[in-house]
Amino acid sequence: MDELQERVLAELRRYGANRLKDVARGAETRELAGLLTEKYGYGLAKALAIARELAGEPVPDLAREIESVVLEVDPDAVEHRRNRWDAMPAGLSLPRRDR
Repeated sequence: MDELQERVLAELRRYGANRLKDVARGAETRELAGLLTEKYGYGLAKALAIARELAGEPVPDLAREIESVVLEVDPDAVEHRRNRWDAMPAGLSLPRRDR
């Protein structure tokens, strides 16, 4: 199960690196990339927790590792998260492109 946890964390780091590539090419803002990484990370963590529970093993707390990757993608993630909560309901503001 430890190998599974390491693979999950490696997948999260790979996902974060891909989000950074999208930021670099102008496809996403750091704010969006950080949010996507956070949500993906907590989804992976939940799946790992279920697997460990079913195996009768202790459930790891991956919050610190997830936050570390999120902050690599979006150094202002804490402020951006607070702003999303303050703006309830959160939404997307996407510019329309003329076709």
